[in-house]
Amino acid sequence: MNLFDRNETLKELGEFGLIERIAGLFEPDTDKDFTGIGDDCAVIKNDASYSTLITTDMLLEGRHFRREWSSAKDLGYKSLAVNLSDISAMGGKPRYALLSIGLPSDTDPNWLDGFFSEVARLCESYGVKLIGGDTAKSSSIIINYTVLGSIEHQNILWRSAAKPGDKIGLLGKVGEGGAGLRLLEESHSKEVPSHKDLIKSHNRPSIYVKEAVFLADSGIVHSMIDVSDGIQSDAGHIAKQSGVSLSIHTNTLPVSKQLIDVCDKFSWSVEEIALTAGEDYALMFTFDCEKEDTLKAKLQDSFPETDFTVIGKVTEGDADVRFFKNGEPFELHQHGFDQFKTA
Repeated sequence: MNLFDRNETLKELGEFGLIERIAGLFEPDTDKDFTGIGDDCAVIKNDASYSTLITTDMLLEGRHFRREWSSAKDLGYKSLAVNLSDISAMGGKPRYALLSIGLPSDTDPNWLDGFFSEVARLCESYGVKLIGGDTAKSSSIIINYTVLGSIEHQNILWRSAAKPGDKIGLLGKVGEGGAGLRLLEESHSKEVPSHKDLIKSHNRPSIYVKEAVFLADSGIVHSMIDVSDGIQSDAGHIAKQSGVSLSIHTNTLPVSKQLIDVCDKFSWSVEEIALTAGEDYALMFTFDCEKEDTLKAKLQDSFPETDFTVIGKVTEGDADVRFFKNGEPFELHQHGFDQFKTA
């Protein structure tokens, strides 16, 4: 059985196409005690009430980060935070982490102190325990986490559970992390010192661990994902797996003045950055439209510093995502992040 077209390159297939092909090698998940490939985490049902969430992620020096752009503490924070966000994307609470790390033998001990002290600080902040891992000599830094979380099984927020009639909510702002990365890539970071917050958003993205548990417990939210690959890509995952259409209104997107200013300066499209650049870990979710006021009031009471925005709605449709600006169809000229399709 040949799952891969010999004339199709990996760049043409893309990351998500590759994942689908690999998943095709294995039997569909018919075991009621676990759910595998297809969501932010794998899920193993422990008993009648609770499940374990498991996620893993790898960061490669030169591909996902550069030491001249990120301090050791920044990288210690981000490398763990993006994994905690995957647990949050399903409404779970992160519990345990394993870290495997490849390091050059001449790595500065001060760099190691900075990196691991920040990992320890983040673990303490969210009640996560580092319980093991592995180390290896490498020509460049390679970081790989496996994080385990827990959740009541009935509270899991699957990508596949969006319902026609739902509204689409967003916790956090979008576009800042992607804009920060673009400033670094295009060597503009020194030109706009007033927008250093965008660089910080790339290096130290906000995550929403406590808010995610709240949303899962609320009984109002049906499906959820974090938008690390950009709203355009991640909304597509919900649409495809739920078999619905998502309509998103670009003029409602929560974007900062810093983002608007830097886009004006360099003639970037605010909408393209906010929808496709990725590097944000805002939570996008669908929820019962009749309980919007209740949800808004509870979020404001429990998390007054966290932005909550309604950005669209879910309808019956052909598993697609449609964008609108001021009520008119809006066409995107870029697409969300795909590491094999992106140069």
